[in-house]
Amino acid sequence: MELSLQYNGQSVMYYKLKPPYSFRGWKRLPYAIRAEYGKEMFGQPYFFGKEQFMDLLRCNGTEDVDISAFSGRTQLDIKEMLKKGILEASESPMGALELWQIYRVYPARFMKGVHWAITGMCNMRCRHCLVSAPDHHQTQLSLNDLIHVADEIARCGIKVIDVTGGEPLMRKDFAEFCRILSERDLHIRVLFTNASLLNEEVLDMLRENGQMPNFQLSFDGLGHHDWLRGVPGSEVQADAAFRLLHKHEIPAMAAMMLHRENKDCLRDTVNYLSSMGVRNLGLNAPQNLGAWKQYSAKYALTQDEVWEVYREYIPHYFEDGMPIDIDLDGYFSCKKGSTDYKVNYVHHADPDSDWTDIPYCESMRYHIHIRPDGRVAPCMGFSDSVLGDCFPSVLDEHLGDITLGGYYYDVVETKLSDVLARNPECRDCEHWPECTAGCMVECMSDDGDYLIPDTRICHFHKHIGEVAVRDVADRAIEQYII
Repeated sequence: MELSLQYNGQSVMYYKLKPPYSFRGWKRLPYAIRAEYGKEMFGQPYFFGKEQFMDLLRCNGTEDVDISAFSGRTQLDIKEMLKKGILEASESPMGALELWQIYRVYPARFMKGVHWAITGMCNMRCRHCLVSAPDHHQTQLSLNDLIHVADEIARCGIKVIDVTGGEPLMRKDFAEFCRILSERDLHIRVLFTNASLLNEEVLDMLRENGQMPNFQLSFDGLGHHDWLRGVPGSEVQADAAFRLLHKHEIPAMAAMMLHRENKDCLRDTVNYLSSMGVRNLGLNAPQNLGAWKQYSAKYALTQDEVWEVYREYIPHYFEDGMPIDIDLDGYFSCKKGSTDYKVNYVHHADPDSDWTDIPYCESMRYHIHIRPDGRVAPCMGFSDSVLGDCFPSVLDEHLGDITLGGYYYDVVETKLSDVLARNPECRDCEHWPECTAGCMVECMSDDGDYLIPDTRICHFHKHIGEVAVRDVADRAIEQYII
């Protein structure tokens, strides 16, 4: 039955925002409704224009509302939120909102979450480490400084944190760190770990301190994991961790770095991870940053070699029944059990777009990376780059202020028009609307020029292309699925 905005023929009603939702806002995006807890918390807030939002603020449970006086857009919004259970309606007053639901504007730009490296220390010697953790270039903050950073994150209205390192479980005060987050209503969405220290006691400790994250474990191929991690026995430890998480039905993901030594084990690795209950596998070739600079000449694959690995594997993925969510860099991604795949290297931008309005990296605008020393970088790739020490520290400035101006802000607000100004040949390239320059840090120069186009993406569009990927995938779907 279609939901009506009227009860007993009356348009004057009481409407109320239901928990877990609240009225929220941020600098430059001041009008929003957001979930404060539960699985909805990890979703995107609902943003509104000022007029709509002022009307919605009357949905407080105590004020009678004549819905017919609202704009058509607002009426549709209310109808949709009633369907989704965000609002409730009654012919009688329902009582006031909870204090935490009342409208609040945070002194920062809107951020979906924080990627926080809480230590630069690691017990492995990964040959591709972005932050050069094996050499301890970055150590870690004191517990008191962690408290300060957590306060700054909460002050910005951020609720979701991805925790990484180094190896985060190496911190002796990790349990206290989790408690500090929970006390500030900050939630670990993903814990990135090399799995060497993950055990029953760690899972118990997380539960006791109000955290139950998903886990992303490094796993670099059956029979090859130890080589990239630089420590014998790493693969055995990873296997034990996957089994532990599977036993407790805790969501696990895996990340695999593709290189010359492990390129032939992809199919076996995917099927093994599927048998361990792993939900997602993301593959990438290591970026020529950090520790990998020492090894790339000998072990890095060319772009044509990377494509050959994926070209050979994609048919096996469908033959094996799409056993896992998978992302083969930007070449191919697909959900478990589905044939609805994507080629993420292709953007399909409008050739007539106003490139001054389009950010170079959309992800950096809504996610922030905090280094082990407290410096705030646009992403982890910038962390150990030549520009890493140019970024401000959250120990010296409010995090909200950092997001609103200064060097960090200038980098994050880089537009595609800046890339075109630096590289006029891109403007004349037929592939530009599909390419849009790729990753900002992939081809950064030694003097910190991050406007150099990503040569991986250029090569893909000029020498491989979407048609080649779709031809392989579509033939496999026709052969094995249809």
